[in-house]
Amino acid sequence: MTQTSNTDPPGQTPPGTEPPGQTPNPQSQTTSGSQQTPITSLPPDIQDYIARLRSEAEEANKLRKAEAKAKQAAEEARLAEQGQFKELASKHELRVKELEPLAQSYNALAETLSAQIDAEIKDWPSVVKALVPGADVPVEERLAQMTRLRPLLEKLQLQTRGQQPGNRPNPAPVSQQDARQQHMEANRASFVQKRSYGF
Repeated sequence: MTQTSNTDPPGQTPPGTEPPGQTPNPQSQTTSGSQQTPITSLPPDIQDYIARLRSEAEEANKLRKAEAKAKQAAEEARLAEQGQFKELASKHELRVKELEPLAQSYNALAETLSAQIDAEIKDWPSVVKALVPGADVPVEERLAQMTRLRPLLEKLQLQTRGQQPGNRPNPAPVSQQDARQQHMEANRASFVQKRSYGF
């Protein structure tokens, strides 16, 4: 009996045989290139892995499409806004042209009114004049303050007149009967004076 000796190194598999524990190549099992291995024939963990890959690819495609739509919508909105901004700018330009003459007229009127205020308050007592704002304040505020100060000015002027010689500051009220009596006495004195001169 003859014994065949294996000339292959130990641990090597002889050619033409598949290594143990390895799955055969799917291409070697298919007879034509059009056939595919059904997913259901694969192990469950591989099926899950393929399903996850497919869902991730689907989500990535959805995100890419959504980003493209968002970019397109943003571009359309930007172009629409540009058109609106141009329209708004032209409207504002027309409005400014309408308001420029009014602003010039207002400024001229404000200068005139401010000069009148300065002329009116120049003789006011310094205590009251100090309460009127200066020319750096809008003329409407100056005019309103001046109007509020007029009663105070009149009161001060009455007090000043009452302190002058010959004027009593607070005359006593006179009743109608006293006034009539004074009037009769004045008439009598006038009558007596006229008789004495022969009138």
